[in-house]
Amino acid sequence: MTASLPPLPAAPDQTDPWIVIAQGDSPAALKCAESLFTLGNGFIGVRGGVEEDARSSAPVVHLNGVYEVTPIRYHEKAPGFAEASDTRIPVPDGTLIGLTVAGEALDLATGTVLAHHRWLDLRTGVLHRALRWRSPAGRTVRVASERLVVEDHPGPVIIQYQVTAEDFTDEVVIDSCLAPHQPPAAAEGGVHDPRVGPQPAEPALAFRRWIESGGEEGGIEGMVLRAGRSRQGVASAMAHTVAVTHAVPIQTARIKDAHADSGGAATHTIRATLSPGAVVTVVKSVAYAADKDVEGGPADDEALAQAAIAALKAAAGIGLPALRQARTQALQDFWLSSDLAIDGAPDLERAVRFNLFQLLQGAGRDGRTSVGAKGQSGEGYEGHYFWDAEIFALPVLVYTRPAVARAILEYRHRTLDGARTHARLMGHRKGALYPWRTIGGAECSAYFPAGSAQYHINADIAHAVRQYMDATRDDDFLVRFGAEILFETARLWLDMGHYNPRRGGRFCIHEVTGPDEYTAMVDNNLYTNAMAQAHLEYAAEVAERLGAERPEALAHISGAIGLGADEPQAWRQAAAAMYLPYDAASGIHPQDDSFLDKKPWDFAGTPADHHPLLMHYHPLVLYRHQVCKQADAVLAFCLLPHRFEPEAVRRSFAFYESVTVHDSTLSAGVFALLAARLGQMDKALAYFNETALVDLRDLHRNTGHGLHMAAMAGSWMALAQGFAGLHALGGILRFNPTLPPGWTGYRFRLEFQGNRVEVAVGCDAATYRLLAGPGLALNHAGQVVHLTPAAAEQTAPVATSPLATSEGGPHAPL
Repeated sequence: MTASLPPLPAAPDQTDPWIVIAQGDSPAALKCAESLFTLGNGFIGVRGGVEEDARSSAPVVHLNGVYEVTPIRYHEKAPGFAEASDTRIPVPDGTLIGLTVAGEALDLATGTVLAHHRWLDLRTGVLHRALRWRSPAGRTVRVASERLVVEDHPGPVIIQYQVTAEDFTDEVVIDSCLAPHQPPAAAEGGVHDPRVGPQPAEPALAFRRWIESGGEEGGIEGMVLRAGRSRQGVASAMAHTVAVTHAVPIQTARIKDAHADSGGAATHTIRATLSPGAVVTVVKSVAYAADKDVEGGPADDEALAQAAIAALKAAAGIGLPALRQARTQALQDFWLSSDLAIDGAPDLERAVRFNLFQLLQGAGRDGRTSVGAKGQSGEGYEGHYFWDAEIFALPVLVYTRPAVARAILEYRHRTLDGARTHARLMGHRKGALYPWRTIGGAECSAYFPAGSAQYHINADIAHAVRQYMDATRDDDFLVRFGAEILFETARLWLDMGHYNPRRGGRFCIHEVTGPDEYTAMVDNNLYTNAMAQAHLEYAAEVAERLGAERPEALAHISGAIGLGADEPQAWRQAAAAMYLPYDAASGIHPQDDSFLDKKPWDFAGTPADHHPLLMHYHPLVLYRHQVCKQADAVLAFCLLPHRFEPEAVRRSFAFYESVTVHDSTLSAGVFALLAARLGQMDKALAYFNETALVDLRDLHRNTGHGLHMAAMAGSWMALAQGFAGLHALGGILRFNPTLPPGWTGYRFRLEFQGNRVEVAVGCDAATYRLLAGPGLALNHAGQVVHLTPAAAEQTAPVATSPLATSEGGPHAPL
């Protein structure tokens, strides 16, 4: 008897701002969708490829903080050059599920695709797929799948894969694989892209042993692999449950690749004879475990294997429905503190919400990892952590997931010894210098002019500590971690800079590179000097406060690092004397001492296909010209608005807008933020669109290599800190909201000092709502607004001159 056909899951509503839908099945669209549909939990990152596609040579699964050490080879080398790079390594791919219908393999490039829908639901974190495919021989099959990553570390990846026969009676074979990544035989052609990083010719993980547990149908199979130099190990294992409806009983078999000694794949094969309406459903769970601290200790492969097995058994005991609900609940909790809406721009609302979702997925939560430039969504930048984490990702997390923000800062404390070592290698007698790019804590930049020379990394991390403290008042963090970071990094500035008699005794910092990587090795980079000034002041304030309120804590920290009693005063003196470039003739702040003297770049004469410039011009060509890759001085104006006179900022913004090519995805969000504060709303909205949609529309044509975490974070910063004027220096929450053209309103939520607040901006007024917490006083355009449980909602008129009401004067009290 023929069973009735179950309905194919319908295509989702294209207008739903909680849904992200795949656009097409071309190779380029599929690769882009792999990044967009990445799922993760801060540890695991699984790219969103289709299950049957084994053709891609790109890595699919990454684990945050798992890397191999790759030696850097120089033809010419000097003291202090980085010796090696931490390169994040792909781990076995458990997403592969091959389907054969009567001997014909399902392949989107063959046969006929009758319908294919893929979508990501941001409310549940589940990736859905619905496919109708007709084989070359004319047999029609339906495939419906769901994929999720269990929220709790080290929760597994789960795929429910359902096959329905539509118009045939024959055998189907499902081959579920767990396969180590195999690098392509040869590097892809074309110009090397430094944003991607070197592609290894050999697998970085060596096979150690198989994992086998249980019987055929309910068994667990997998493998343990280990890196040769870092000695980090990874265990990956899979388990299956199978259910059939209206089908001949199934047969299963477990197969290991013939090349077991070299780490071949494990395959679980399921055979079933289906007739029209018959369904076979496979639930595949794939668990990952890693050991990251193996320096000098034993490599325990058995413990790794047991950790993966335990994760699978725990998931099986909970069951898929409960795991799906737990993932949904975790996201609901996140949206309670971070949800937003943009009235009149649903595509932008979806984009910023998607960006928040992916930022949360990419952020390490264990105090041992951070946020890579690509999260765990792709191979770009070797998985390294940069300043992006502190200047872009962390501000968003501070206000939406403060516990995750703390964990990222704890990672910096965990690698503080590496920063001390790096400082000595760079010739500094004391203090700590954080590496420009790293995973394990050592400098991994092989090109020092645009890498190690970016000393502003120290001030960036100090700024992040301050933002976290202003928003949380977490004194436990300050005493245990934050103060030591601040003090050790502040000490470096006094060794790095000097009081220059040729600048009237001002404190100057020479031979550094600021955020703009098209301008390197300069004197008195405005961003670096301004951020160093703020860093030194804050470090001295913290030392003073601890001395008054927690003298035993200050004594402990000072004793541990040998901090002299006179050092905080020396920090204050250097900060007070800090030189910040200003050109009186033009009325702008030069990016550095030499920037205005350089030859302007020929923008009109640059061919359109020569962007980004870094792919077509030698660095020295760029360094000699007046051209910016990204926001530099403009970023200083955004982060430290109280330090700069408003009209000088306005003039400077106009100048830097004329010389910036935005070849970095970090740039547009910063320009959006400052343009909004300046009241230049058309420009602000254009830049906002670029940063919000950078990946959903693949605006830089490299989303396939991974998502742009900093640009994603920049979209929230532009909304909250730009359009709404959010600033919290000194622990006082300030707003100066404006409304972009074409929008009828917007709202967002944030966490601040134990309170959950919703900010809603309309055409004429802003409404502040206390959703949870004891209450607080906030500042709206210079006026104090009190929110209490008894008076939880207050309304105030929208400001008309954003920059004019920016906070001025010195720092607010600590």
